[in-house]
Amino acid sequence: MLYNLYLGSHMESRYLAYLVILLTVVTYGLFNFKKLSLPFKLLNLLILFTLLIESMTWSGIYPIENPLILYHILLPFTMFMLYIIFSNLSITKRKIDFIITIVFILSSIINSVWYQTESFPSHGLTLLCNLGIWLSLNTFKDLLLLPTKIDITKHAIFWLSIFTLFFYSITFFTFTFFNLYIEYSGLQDLSFYSNFILYPGYLIALYFDVNRTKSIYENY
Repeated sequence: MLYNLYLGSHMESRYLAYLVILLTVVTYGLFNFKKLSLPFKLLNLLILFTLLIESMTWSGIYPIENPLILYHILLPFTMFMLYIIFSNLSITKRKIDFIITIVFILSSIINSVWYQTESFPSHGLTLLCNLGIWLSLNTFKDLLLLPTKIDITKHAIFWLSIFTLFFYSITFFTFTFFNLYIEYSGLQDLSFYSNFILYPGYLIALYFDVNRTKSIYENY
């Protein structure tokens, strides 16, 4: 997910490259949609929704007059989808995951309605980052504890967890400082370019899910 407020009114080459990456991942997922397991079908749908949202922002292909509302919608939707995706990959169903997700979604909505109503919902994004880090760490721990003879790097779950953890850790860092030092746009550049690692990573995850063997998911 990209949250960049400093690209201006015209599409920049880097933003176009970002949209092309999103489109590439979505296209691969849709082409192999029937072969994907449920969590990765949902992941592809989340990326598709993100592509549509990003295409309507200031630097998108079809910009709207006030795209801020799109981010206010995208945040709670992403939280919900991440929870569904990771809960379907978890060996044990943790009630705490559901509670944290609901609390964060409600907090994000409250922030959008009463606090950062006409600004970018950076506080909601911080909540999303915490959720992404929490879910990916727990799922990665489950994967490490899973008895299997399959190389861990051939698990789609491995790539999903690693790149989710990386991206939301970077984004948490940049937007925590964003809330304190809003004029330091270099932090947004760091967050922007982390997308160029996240989505190729998700493409790798989709690839291994499409080419999975029965033994990989036998305990899921």
